[in-house]
Amino acid sequence: MSAAELQFWAIAALLVILILGILLWPLVKRVRGNNAPREAYDINVYKDQLQEIDADLERGLLSPDQGEAARTEIKRRMLAAADSGEQESVPETPKSGGLTIAIFSISAALGAVFLYLSLGSPAEPDQPFAGRDARKVASQTQQQKSLIQATTKLVAHLQRNPDDLRGWTLLARTYLSQGHYAKSASAFEKAYQLSDGDPDIGVDYAESLSLVAESVVTEEAHAIFMKVLERDSANTKARYYLGMFEAQQGNVGAALQAWIDLRALSQGNAPWLPIVNEQIAQAAKQLGIDATTIKPTPEAEALAVTVRKEYEKTQAEKATAPSLTNADVRAAMGMSTGDRNQMIRSMVERLAAKMEENPEDKDGWLRLERSYRVLGETALADKAAARAAKLP
Repeated sequence: MSAAELQFWAIAALLVILILGILLWPLVKRVRGNNAPREAYDINVYKDQLQEIDADLERGLLSPDQGEAARTEIKRRMLAAADSGEQESVPETPKSGGLTIAIFSISAALGAVFLYLSLGSPAEPDQPFAGRDARKVASQTQQQKSLIQATTKLVAHLQRNPDDLRGWTLLARTYLSQGHYAKSASAFEKAYQLSDGDPDIGVDYAESLSLVAESVVTEEAHAIFMKVLERDSANTKARYYLGMFEAQQGNVGAALQAWIDLRALSQGNAPWLPIVNEQIAQAAKQLGIDATTIKPTPEAEALAVTVRKEYEKTQAEKATAPSLTNADVRAAMGMSTGDRNQMIRSMVERLAAKMEENPEDKDGWLRLERSYRVLGETALADKAAARAAKLP
């Protein structure tokens, strides 16, 4: 047994003895036959009555003869009480009640000891909440420092290699995950130019421009979304934001049609469907119509037939950002393997920490699952997928 365990049991034993002593002391010190003289009590009463007679004489409530007669009677009673020698015994405390209390007190102490031996861990160090919070903050702070250091190295790499498309893409998504929307938009712009209008980069670029404008779809973002649809007509993010653009312009009917077309192109388990359905319901309510009476456009219906199977497979990789893909892993080609892995893992750890703070974000769990699978962390990926599956 270690010194810490010995110290613990010594303190526990002292506390048990102290508590039992407090509980059992009244029983040990039980007074048996503590007799109180009855005549002393009666004489005190008679003395009080004599004082009351004197007060009544002073106030004129009794005549001198009445007062003298009353005094005589009370003095006679005092003498009788003193001669009687009567005593009234106080009954003893029942033995059975004391025994019950003693048994209960000892059983409670022994039960607590046995319960702690079964469930407790006296050898384990304590874990105060303040310490846990401090360790959590320290861990998050270290993750942030690691990500900042990796980002700084990537910026330096891009200054030396300004045509590194994958490096710019990774930098843009890193800034987006940190909430630096203006810096993210600037990096996406460079990546979009180098990619010759790649739809995946373009839709993220346009989204970052909207985030810079506090979720307002600007004319510039609208133009990029339209170009994305020219090359990828089934792009869900572009179709959603184009509906938002129409709604912000006051064209609620056009926005409603855009979202109904998007719903027709989506699978039943698509993570963005709850948001789309909510927008449809709000637009229909604003217009005062039944949303079920609005059908998808012929173009959307035809597209849904031809691309549905492929759409279900590929849309899981087109989350609303930030996400980690295989392209991200290979993005910073000019960085060392250690620096690149450090950046990627820092991003994943940051996302995991955010999910613990906001566990109701289904899209976030799906992004975390894909990130873990890219890193080969199958067990963690399965756990993230399970958390996502529990959410509506």
